[in-house]
Amino acid sequence: METFSVQACWPQDVTVLANIFLDEYMPKANGEFVKIYLYLLRSSGAGTSLSLSAIADRMNCTETDVLRALRYWNEAGVLQIDYREDGMPGRITIVNFCGPAACAPRKEEAMPAETEIKPGEANPSGSLTRSRIGELSSKEDVQEFLFIAEQYMGRPLTKTELEKLLYFYDGLHFPPDLIDFLLEHCISRGHKSIRYIEKVALAWDAEGIRSVEAARDFVTNNRREYYAVLKALGITNRALTTADITMIDKWMKTWEFPEEVVLEACRRAVLRTSSPSLTYTDGIIAGWHRDGAKTLEEIARLDSLREASSDRKKNENTPAAQRPRKKPAGNFYNFEQRSYDYRKLEAQLLGNADTDES
Repeated sequence: METFSVQACWPQDVTVLANIFLDEYMPKANGEFVKIYLYLLRSSGAGTSLSLSAIADRMNCTETDVLRALRYWNEAGVLQIDYREDGMPGRITIVNFCGPAACAPRKEEAMPAETEIKPGEANPSGSLTRSRIGELSSKEDVQEFLFIAEQYMGRPLTKTELEKLLYFYDGLHFPPDLIDFLLEHCISRGHKSIRYIEKVALAWDAEGIRSVEAARDFVTNNRREYYAVLKALGITNRALTTADITMIDKWMKTWEFPEEVVLEACRRAVLRTSSPSLTYTDGIIAGWHRDGAKTLEEIARLDSLREASSDRKKNENTPAAQRPRKKPAGNFYNFEQRSYDYRKLEAQLLGNADTDES
């Protein structure tokens, strides 16, 4: 069992807890993380060695919970962790408390200067000033959706995630319930990446969505279109993937093809191949896109032109002896074709024969 030391620079019989920790860091942290932090802080004065399993047993949690807490406090800048040379997360050598000053944010993580951004405004990258983050974080409704976000993530929020969520609230002017719905929508579909969540948020912002009802309608309509495409291809045994959504969005949003045209492409894909797919359909639609055909009528005209061109090429490639012969021109062939009643002619011939015998 590997152990590590916890070090501090104050007397062993005193546990020093900085007020800034109580004021700034503890309210935002998961309760389990606070317990582990306090236990480590107490152990630092005893000069004993600890292990992940020993802390987990003492705190009645798992070793993974301990590692998550250590990562959280390390990223927050209130302690420093040194690892063994291989850098494995579980191979810790020292957890170092440097005194109350360690609770100050690290220089490399400092926010932009106050004068660069006006209070209440977001810069193009979506980050906010330090004072604005502190101001927003003190609001009750903000604290509620940040707490919900941690429950969805299953862990404390990172600095980047915190900034982005506050940007949705302060920069995009999303109400808290819309941010809750945004997180539920993305995470329930397996997307916990803040970059993915931000992409969805920006798409909703571009659509002017500012309420849960509008977002739900937008999601429902989009998903109906996606599943209509899968159904047209006979794909009914799986859920939508990110690749599916990206490809269908390219057809309908980037190239702006109407839904009926996309479904026509799906129908043709089904007719032309035994295993229709989105990739095969993409080839059909890409061809229409290159030719500038966007409606069913334009596609029908394009089909006619292609058919005529195909017939012409086929005729050119057919040997002369196998081509259908054309009627030669000239007066010799300009006569009216006659039709004969062969039974009547036979009766006339038989009648003439009887007359000759008599």
